[in-house]
Amino acid sequence: MYILRKNYLTRIGIGLSVILFGLKLWASILAKSMALLSDALNSFLDVFSYSAIHISVSLQDKQADRNHPFGHRRAEPIAGFVIAIFAALLGATIIKDAFLGIFEEHVVIRNIIAVDVMIFSIVSNKITAKKHHSPALEASFVDSRNDVFASLVALLGMLVGGYWDHIAGLLIGIWIIYSGWALGYENLHYLMGRVPPDNIVQSIEKEVLQIPGVKGINDLRAHYVGDVVHVELHIEVDELLNVKDAHEIGIAARDRVEALPLIQKAFIHIDPIFQGN
Repeated sequence: MYILRKNYLTRIGIGLSVILFGLKLWASILAKSMALLSDALNSFLDVFSYSAIHISVSLQDKQADRNHPFGHRRAEPIAGFVIAIFAALLGATIIKDAFLGIFEEHVVIRNIIAVDVMIFSIVSNKITAKKHHSPALEASFVDSRNDVFASLVALLGMLVGGYWDHIAGLLIGIWIIYSGWALGYENLHYLMGRVPPDNIVQSIEKEVLQIPGVKGINDLRAHYVGDVVHVELHIEVDELLNVKDAHEIGIAARDRVEALPLIQKAFIHIDPIFQGN
């Protein structure tokens, strides 16, 4: 159900981004505006982004196999990192063209259709800027929120005209690069196995310590594998327990941990606590 919802959201994102790209490109031609063209390219980046997310979501839904025993959960942050690189390249291109255009004579046509297109873009991006628990879809939330700012800058640049239109394009290019850097930095942490937030670690400790027979825990380690968390921990049990009882406690600990939100896999080790220690 979760994967189906992601696929549904990415399809909507692709469709809306294609519409916005076409409308903004048309508006930039009508108004002869560098700022609107920059914002149109920003929407083209959204088309690429949502397409990459859609592919990664479909890939991560594949079952674990012999070559990928823990599944394909890193597909999403890989997609996010690729999007970040593409954003940096696109932003650099926009900055170059906008900067060179500042020194050239340029007349912007204040076209009412172009204004309407930008207002539609601002409103639609505001509506779609909703948070999701997913490295890539979270990036789309940030991007939609940033697109509101980018479209406002483009609209103002077009209305003021002159070299301000190119300055607006320059600002949008800088914003795209910054957004790409932030996205790449975030997804790189997911790829490198970042530790989850403290509240997740604390909830793991709380659940395990409530299990009858568990005297304590140690060496708890947790890290992200894509958008889910893998956990390894040692539970302390009485040295006098037989192997079967100790094993059952370990199974109970594993099941309790894996039932927590975001936890995909838990590895439990049994440590006997000797009398007098």
